[in-house]
Amino acid sequence: MGEIQEVRLGDCPICGAKNSLKALQFIHEIPYFGKVMESTIICENCNYRNADVMVLEEKEPRLYTLRVEEEKDLFTRVVRSKSGTVELEEVGVTVEPGPAAQGFITNVEGLIERVKDALITTRNFKSQEGDEEAVKKVDELLEYLEEVRDGKKPLTVRIMDPFGHSALIGEKVKSRLLTQEEIKSLSTGPYVVYEPDQEG
Repeated sequence: MGEIQEVRLGDCPICGAKNSLKALQFIHEIPYFGKVMESTIICENCNYRNADVMVLEEKEPRLYTLRVEEEKDLFTRVVRSKSGTVELEEVGVTVEPGPAAQGFITNVEGLIERVKDALITTRNFKSQEGDEEAVKKVDELLEYLEEVRDGKKPLTVRIMDPFGHSALIGEKVKSRLLTQEEIKSLSTGPYVVYEPDQEG
């Protein structure tokens, strides 16, 4: 554990180059969370990349909540698996897992940067379409996130995962089990929740 392993995967599905695809895998322990494998697939020809985080231990379905109120809260660890849903309450942003969802490990500040990048992309599209109202709304969200980073505004961050593979890790984080209703309402990305047969 703790060493990066390289695995050859064969031909690249993007550019078709022969035997150019490799995976770099790193298994390590995250405090309070367990064993995870970070994996990055890389094509040596066209530089195609795909990163993922897989949790190697089974966990309970959980909701993690953090109220960001000061600079040190931005360093709270964020582990988001393919099945995790992230909510930033005050700006009304929800990041749900889709079929091509990727896992990642970052901190709250890194999460805010990811959301800002997505908002900037949306702003550019709306600007090209001439939707001034939408551009104004995105600008307000970006300004709010900047003020969160500067410690001027609060932000409630939540991560919910029906498989328990996502987490917020830090002193101020609150955690509880998800209810059955909450589990049913969540998108699970590329995974499927199997319910036990109610009959018999």
